[in-house]
Amino acid sequence: MKIPAKTGRTDPRIRQIEQRYRRLFEELSKSEQEKSVILDAMTELVLYLDTDMKVIWANKAMHDAFGLKPGQLNGKHCFRVLHDRSRACRICPAEKTLETGEPREVVNFSSYRKNWVLRSYPVRNEEGVLTGIVEIVTDTTERRQAEEAMRQSEQKYRELFENANDIIFILDPDGNILSCNAAFSRTYGYEAEELQGLGIEKILDRDYMPVARKLLQAGQNHRDAGNPMEFLTYTKSGDAVWIEVNARMVKFNGRQVSIHGIARNITERKRMEEALKKRERELEEKSRNLEDANTALKVLLKRREEDRLELEENVICNVRELIIPYIENLKIASSDSRQINQLAILERNIGEIVSPFLRTLSSKYPRLTPMEIKIIHLIREGRTTKEIAALLNASARTVEVHRENIRRKLNLNNRKANLRSYLLSL
Repeated sequence: MKIPAKTGRTDPRIRQIEQRYRRLFEELSKSEQEKSVILDAMTELVLYLDTDMKVIWANKAMHDAFGLKPGQLNGKHCFRVLHDRSRACRICPAEKTLETGEPREVVNFSSYRKNWVLRSYPVRNEEGVLTGIVEIVTDTTERRQAEEAMRQSEQKYRELFENANDIIFILDPDGNILSCNAAFSRTYGYEAEELQGLGIEKILDRDYMPVARKLLQAGQNHRDAGNPMEFLTYTKSGDAVWIEVNARMVKFNGRQVSIHGIARNITERKRMEEALKKRERELEEKSRNLEDANTALKVLLKRREEDRLELEENVICNVRELIIPYIENLKIASSDSRQINQLAILERNIGEIVSPFLRTLSSKYPRLTPMEIKIIHLIREGRTTKEIAALLNASARTVEVHRENIRRKLNLNNRKANLRSYLLSL
C-alpha cells in the first residue's frame, strides 16, 4: 500500500486525512509483521490461497520443506510448483473447501516418505463471501513413529502379560481386581469378565484376610509391604491354591492409586514341604522306636551275658565237684605210670576248658585245630618237643610241624618272639 504524496497544501482537513492514512498504514504494517513472525515460527506448513487456488502467501516452513526461497510460491498454483501437476491433487482439502465452503481434513496421508495431516479452512469477508482458503499441513511422521513404537511396546507388554505363567494382577486401594492376566483365570477358574471388580476376599482364605488388610492399610499409610508373602486361596470350585506374592504400591501425588503384584503358584511346593515334614515326623518316630529297641537289646544282651557267666560258673563248679575228685581217685588207685600221665593230661585239659585262656584263644584264633590246642597247652607248661611227642604218641617231626603252624596262625612267623612266652601273655 502506498501513502499519498504530499501536495504542499496546508488545509487542516487534508493533513488530518494524511495522518489517519499514515496511522492505518503503520498499524497494517505492524499487523502484517506480527502475522509473518507468528506464521514463520510455526513448524506446520501454512498456505494462504485465493479462490483460483493460487498462493497469496506461504510461511517459511512451507518454503523450507521444498527447498524454495521465501516468496517463490506467491502468485502460483501450489500443485504446479510443489508437485509439477496440472491440477490440484485428488485428495486436496483446499479444493474440497472451495467447493463446499466447509473445513476439510485429510488424516494419515503418506507422501515423500512421511505422514501428513492436511487441513483447510475457508476465509470469508464481512459479507460472508468466500475470498480464500488457509491450508495447514502437519508432519506427523515422528508422532506416528512414536505411536507405532508405543503400540509395539504395548503389544509386547500385553503378550508378556497374557502369556506369563505367573499370576499378574492390579488391585484398587480397596482390594478389588482392576486387571489380571490369563494365568489368573486359568488358576482360579473364573472367566475374564467375572474377575473385573472381584474382591480378593472371594479367593482368600479367611485366616489370611487380616494379612491382606494389613497390606492394604500399609499402602494407605505410605508404608511398604514385606515381600514375598504367602497366602492360601481357593479356586471358584473350592480347590486350595497356595501362592507366593510380591506386591508394590503405586502412588500418584503421594496418594495410593493401585497395587501391582505378581503371584506364583506354590501349591506343589507346599505339598512337597508337607510331605517332607510328614516324612521327618515318621523318621523321628522310627528313630525313637529304634532307640527304644536298642535299649531293649542292650538289656537283653546284658541279661544274656549274665546268663552266660552264670552258666560258666555252674559248669566250673560242676567240673570241680563232680569230675576232678574222680580223676584224683583214679590217679591214686592206678599204678601204671602211663595211665597216670594220661589222667594228668585229662585233668589239665579239663582245667583249660574251663579256664579263661581257652576262651580267649578260641575267640581270637578260631582257625586252630584241636591237636594244635593240645600242643599249645603243653608248650605253656614248658614241655619240650620230645616230651610232647611222647605224651601225644606222635613223632617229634609231627610236633615240629604243628609248632610251625601254630606260629603262622598266631602271626609269629616274622617275629623273633618266644612261642611259650607269647602264649603265657595271652
